[in-house]
Amino acid sequence: MRTEAAEGRSQRIGRFELVRELGRGAQGTVFLARDTHLGREVALKTVNVEGYDPGERTELTRMLLDEARIVSKLQHPNLVTLYDAGEHAGAPYLVFEYVEGTTLAQALREKGSLPPPQAVAIAIGVLRGLACAHGMHVLHRDIKPGNIMLTSDNTPRVMDFGIACHATGGKAPEGLAGTPSYMAPEYVQGGAFQPASDVFALGAVLYEMLTGRPPVKGSTAQATLQLIVKQDFERPSRANPKVDEQLDALVMKALAKRPEDRYPDPGRMAEALERYLAPPPEGDPEGAAGGTLEFLLRRMRHKSDFPALSDTVSAINRVTASDREPVSVLCNAILKDVALTSKLLKLVNAAHFKQHGGGIRTVSRAIGILGFDSVRNITTSLLLFDHLQNSTQAATLKEEVAAAYFSGVVARELAAKLGLKNAEEAFICAMFRRLGRLLVSFYLHEEKEAIVRLAQARGWDESRAAHEVLGLGYEDVGMGVARHWNFPEAIIASMRPLGEEAVGRAAFEADKLRVIAAAANDLCDTVRAGTPKERAARLDAVTRKFGAGAGVTQMNAREAIKSSFEALSSESAVLGAGAAIAPVLERAKDWNAAGSTAPQGQPAPANDEATQTVINAAQFPDADVTQHLQPGGFAAAANRSAVLSAGVQDITNVLAGDFQLNDVLRIILETMYRAIGFKRVLLCVRDPQRNALRARLGFGDGADAIIQAGFALPLAGPPDIFSAATGQGADLCIEDLDASNIREHVPQWFRKAVPARALVLFPLMVKGRAVGLIYGDTDRTGSFNFKPEELNMLRTLRNQAVLALKQGG
Repeated sequence: MRTEAAEGRSQRIGRFELVRELGRGAQGTVFLARDTHLGREVALKTVNVEGYDPGERTELTRMLLDEARIVSKLQHPNLVTLYDAGEHAGAPYLVFEYVEGTTLAQALREKGSLPPPQAVAIAIGVLRGLACAHGMHVLHRDIKPGNIMLTSDNTPRVMDFGIACHATGGKAPEGLAGTPSYMAPEYVQGGAFQPASDVFALGAVLYEMLTGRPPVKGSTAQATLQLIVKQDFERPSRANPKVDEQLDALVMKALAKRPEDRYPDPGRMAEALERYLAPPPEGDPEGAAGGTLEFLLRRMRHKSDFPALSDTVSAINRVTASDREPVSVLCNAILKDVALTSKLLKLVNAAHFKQHGGGIRTVSRAIGILGFDSVRNITTSLLLFDHLQNSTQAATLKEEVAAAYFSGVVARELAAKLGLKNAEEAFICAMFRRLGRLLVSFYLHEEKEAIVRLAQARGWDESRAAHEVLGLGYEDVGMGVARHWNFPEAIIASMRPLGEEAVGRAAFEADKLRVIAAAANDLCDTVRAGTPKERAARLDAVTRKFGAGAGVTQMNAREAIKSSFEALSSESAVLGAGAAIAPVLERAKDWNAAGSTAPQGQPAPANDEATQTVINAAQFPDADVTQHLQPGGFAAAANRSAVLSAGVQDITNVLAGDFQLNDVLRIILETMYRAIGFKRVLLCVRDPQRNALRARLGFGDGADAIIQAGFALPLAGPPDIFSAATGQGADLCIEDLDASNIREHVPQWFRKAVPARALVLFPLMVKGRAVGLIYGDTDRTGSFNFKPEELNMLRTLRNQAVLALKQGG
């Protein structure tokens, strides 16, 4: 791409103002640019399209923009974030987070090679970033030193995911096939790129960091490719005697010619390198640390009440990698638990969330207002809090659970005051920073007592004593279980401990989360300190440690704790955790009332109003579904009308402004599902290629599997109950599919696909033609018994779906 800036006519590409050129290569040019809309510096890469004909340029641009939509979702401390992508002057460009530092290629040119521990640490960081990307089905395909940025603290950041490919494989177009010295043998030979191909490339990069040169390099690019396929690689220790036999083996495994002989994924290679850097104590064949973690997971699995929690948390954290629409999968995971749904809706309607729009009646609407990650994080927190605080363990454990929750609230408030963009992410990072301590207390009670005794005897903190007793610290336990539960890598990274020294300014978002989470936990411990003098000393220590790096001052720390106290007072009513949270609230009340915590010459803040803050159930009368349910999951008639009416009003409000079509359709389906208590509800939309109405969205038992199996209603075929609805635009309510006058009109394909006993059908008609259909069913006969006003509101919801389809195209 020839930029207008290069020709001296303009200094802009789209909304980006070019500042200076940062680098140039065969694939394009990278500029430092300023985003004029958001006022931030970015790295803008223009892609070289010289030599492509117009058709090839169009295809290249389409591919890059498609991939950009996938890659922009990646967030990890070791990845450079892709912000935007577009087209300018007939060629694509990509906009990345601007990271100050030097590339690994520049570092290697200056130093020749790196000390093995430093090289391994860099490789681990890159692999953790790649593991995050692979977890979302994104491969890099061009891992090389030039695409790895090193920050001032030597943190590796992987760049240039703009040419990444989706993990279904496939060849790259000519010119974007990667750099020869780092290309895997299977790819060189024409095979599909696969996860193990990125592992090979990283192995080659690690080899170069250790030796100062890649494993092979021919006189030409083609000669290099032939050597990769045919020549055996020399062990790095032959070029660098400081590389020991164990590291030799690790590198050579990554460089195996056959993909199946390498590490199966970047995460496994990272674990192997981590064990090399910090080997577990001798005496345990699996290693004491690994043995302790596996023992803990095994004990957790055998607790009668734990497997269900573990499965739910894992399912919720897996939804971002779902092949289906993640929002629908998350909604379904939450809606399966009626009590969880009720508590979530109460919490998002609590006073703290009023700024997002009160009166949220559906999980779909909550996701639309608060965001996908916020709802997922809140839900996960609720699950763990309920599980641990409802235990039969001692009151001290319950107070620790409450302290973890309070730490999350402090982080949320502190993040908002410091301008961190994702306060809810800070909440869960801070809360789960105590996960290891909580799980050890809950499941390894005797070991926890030994840790406390050792800490007291030697004057250590408990984390150091935990290393002695368990072979790993509390943070390591928490991170291990979090990985087992499929938590995002950014949250896992935030659980890593910080040193005792004052922290420096965080370079990027994940670092900020880690610092805020640590500061919030320290502030929680400050509030819980016994005397005003101890609290004052702790607060002074916190501000010294986090002041320069995170901007934590005594003033904003006090303000965050005060607002956290008010929020916790409110949320504890929703959580049903008054007894567990009471001790923390009392300490927080003492904190606010104590003169030693207020600035001299100012009165201490009053607490009467905060202590009386409660949730007003009248603000959302339909949120608590549990008290209105009858056996089998059907809502009582009075509650049906309330939920349906609230849903109609919600959708009316949404349709009045800008809206996303899928968001509206999800709210409609969820309203029907919760109000009527269907076993499952599906939205089918017209599929012109199959001349059928195919299921696209759904909630309830087995809805995901039914959709993935290709559930579709033919629009041409023999007469049956479905053609009666879609052909005539008739709403049908069938209380018994096996009734004598109905049985013969139920097609066999349907009976094989869905185990339903009764159903309702609401066709979506536009100009006399069926463009969709809302389907709801149950496995019990004679259960619907709709009142006229209920049926009218269900039809109103159907009509709103038709209106949304018309307006949304």
